[in-house]
Amino acid sequence: MVSFQPAGTNITQRITFNTGYIDFGNSRIVDIVNSSLTLQWSTEELYVVGSIKPADLVRHSQRVSLTGTIKSFAPEMEAMAWGSSSVGTPSNIFTLDGQPTMQNPILTLFDRNGKEYQYQLYNAVFKSSKLSTKAEDFAQWDFELEAMDIAALVYTP
Repeated sequence: MVSFQPAGTNITQRITFNTGYIDFGNSRIVDIVNSSLTLQWSTEELYVVGSIKPADLVRHSQRVSLTGTIKSFAPEMEAMAWGSSSVGTPSNIFTLDGQPTMQNPILTLFDRNGKEYQYQLYNAVFKSSKLSTKAEDFAQWDFELEAMDIAALVYTP
């Protein structure tokens, strides 16, 4: 299978089915515990003169969104969501007034038969990033991306 763009670090084995990862350029976020990809449109009825019945139903205003949860700290993702980071020890991540730039992320998923599915989002921006912690458990980051468009599905037959 040919990926949309070169992926990050190779993953040599999948622990469970219905899992996946997200590539932001060469940064690969691997511990995704759930994800939801939505492609949605608004609809509008078209009428002809002199009729109260719609003559056609059309769609418009496409929306693409990706939500998910990861169970590991991903400083690269936080820096992209917040807008800035500094190099060094310790690393500082600051929110900026403006639009952070990011590469077009690729979502890769695997089903129980080992088939691989990929979706690439175009002009994506982070809509939200939420951290949840509890005693004796990994931290959990919930995120939401919105994008201008989505590429056609690439999958292994």
